[in-house]
Amino acid sequence: MKYYFICLLIFSIFSAKKTIGQDGKFTGYATALVTPDSIIQIKTVGFADKGKAIKYSSSTVQPVASVSKTFIGISLMIAKEKGLVDLDKDINEYLDFKISNPYFNGNNKITLRHLATHTSGIIDYEKVYRSAYCFGLKPSISLKNFLKDNLGEKGNRYSKRNFYESKSGKRYEYSNIGSALAAYIIERTSGKTFDEFTKEFIFIPLDMKNSGWFYEDINPHHLAILYNEKDRALKPYSCITYPDGSLKTTIEDLSIYLKELMRGYNKNSDLLSPESWAEFYEKNFSCALNIDNIDVKEPNTGIFIVYFKSGKIGHTGSDLGVSSFMMFDPQINVGQIFMANEDLIKENLQEFKNIWGELK
Repeated sequence: MKYYFICLLIFSIFSAKKTIGQDGKFTGYATALVTPDSIIQIKTVGFADKGKAIKYSSSTVQPVASVSKTFIGISLMIAKEKGLVDLDKDINEYLDFKISNPYFNGNNKITLRHLATHTSGIIDYEKVYRSAYCFGLKPSISLKNFLKDNLGEKGNRYSKRNFYESKSGKRYEYSNIGSALAAYIIERTSGKTFDEFTKEFIFIPLDMKNSGWFYEDINPHHLAILYNEKDRALKPYSCITYPDGSLKTTIEDLSIYLKELMRGYNKNSDLLSPESWAEFYEKNFSCALNIDNIDVKEPNTGIFIVYFKSGKIGHTGSDLGVSSFMMFDPQINVGQIFMANEDLIKENLQEFKNIWGELK
């Protein structure tokens, strides 16, 4: 979820004070170390707003980019438990516009499982996806209209550029737009917007009181300023496909959530049934399936939850002015979180490695 041309645009039009810049350190960040039963440690460093000398704290709210996608995964399992969706049915059974990969003349079923494992054939054509971003506190159009316009057979921008020339279930292509489509199907089947659905069935049950998808959901006094690669403050921006990366939360709330993910892995969470937790975490790729283009660093996936080569499970995120890492080691039942209000780049990569290495 990062497009550098937007960074350059922001750099050119925003009136923001220059900070020290590219010093290899993050403007502000938070870390957490958790087990299924407790938050062992929360640490915050630097500034939420460097210009006003506001410290980054445990109540600081910032986006966490693609870590947000795990909430789509949990929401899909909740929707399945309610009888609203089947992960292996054709998505067109749930939509109010028809989607088909134009390379296959309708002879290609796309399912929610394909969307959740990034094997649907729907891709993030750069020009289309970057159009989902806008400056301001709200997305410029609705999620439905964006998806219908670009993916619907009768959409104004429907074309082969939004799809890969591979049948669903055959090739891995990470897709933010495909992820947002899964969230829209939850909206269609539940009669609730995705932000309402997650609030009712995830945030409230877990007591995540300082989490939301839109700026209007967050106390503005707690919001972190985001900084780009040049350490310049960014004005607020929004994304039409918000479920794929716009969750705004605190290190405390995200720690509560990671605890629950770990409890679910150990079949000790009431958020989902044991069967649903098992399906959420079930590895979808095998040698027999012969999936193309799998990243060796992320060799397998559950339902919007990633298995890393290290053996850890979770998700990472990167967006304009945002870096986030959330994962746990199932062998020792310890989870780690890092979230920063600045991009992860070459200059601060070693600093991140040092910080991450200390989370033991």
